[in-house]
Amino acid sequence: MKNKLKLVDINEENWNDYVSLYPGDEGANYVASNAYSLAQACFEKTWIVKGITHNDIPIGFTMYGLDHDLGTYELCRLMISHKLQNQGFGHHVLPLIIDEILNKWQPDEIYLSTDPKNEKAIHLYEKHGFKKTGEISYGEAVFSRPTKH
Repeated sequence: MKNKLKLVDINEENWNDYVSLYPGDEGANYVASNAYSLAQACFEKTWIVKGITHNDIPIGFTMYGLDHDLGTYELCRLMISHKLQNQGFGHHVLPLIIDEILNKWQPDEIYLSTDPKNEKAIHLYEKHGFKKTGEISYGEAVFSRPTKH
């Protein structure tokens, strides 16, 4: 599965494929819509949006970059289509996203936040080395992962 997963640029030819992906009713409680994220990235230029494909078929969406207000590099969004959740795609794509962040900016830490009730996401992030910082930002638990040992 891992080798068939890719992060792709979202452009004028494929944007609608990613806007139409849906995280499911439960997921919609935890992640902003892809359309909102694309609009946000258009106006807040420090964010990068990428589509997630498996065998060249759109299956998810991610947004990462510099949080200008906090001065931290963050994984802001990670969404897998509700039809493909619980199949390990998040587990396999998260290292690809982390690698892109590291290759672009070489930060000392990567941050993210999620709803404290989003147990599946918390499990995924902790499995990949993210730890709770104890901070709450906009009602979400903040996590960080050191990138240098």
